[in-house]
Amino acid sequence: MHKRQVLIHGYHLQQTCSACPEQYDVFDNKDQQVAYLRLRHGHFYASVPDVGGDVVYEADPEGDGIFCDHERVKYLTEAILAVQEYYINRRWQKGWDNDGEFL
Repeated sequence: MHKRQVLIHGYHLQQTCSACPEQYDVFDNKDQQVAYLRLRHGHFYASVPDVGGDVVYEADPEGDGIFCDHERVKYLTEAILAVQEYYINRRWQKGWDNDGEFL
């Protein structure tokens, strides 16, 4: 199986390992890594901004070290939505700069 690139809600997911574990580095539109996704031993999680960071999403899919085909889109999308929520809330709490951009 070859490594994939996936685009979900504006985030680029770069598959770094295809199985045991299936894992992805996640990048924003500025090519900054914003999350790490990993499925191993039936446990899937998203951490920000990288491995070892804050866990913002967890799930227990059927797949053990690789998603079953029918669940990959569901869990990757849910993880990305959790990553988005984390960064939106973080920026909201910090406020905006003088140009109207989030800090």
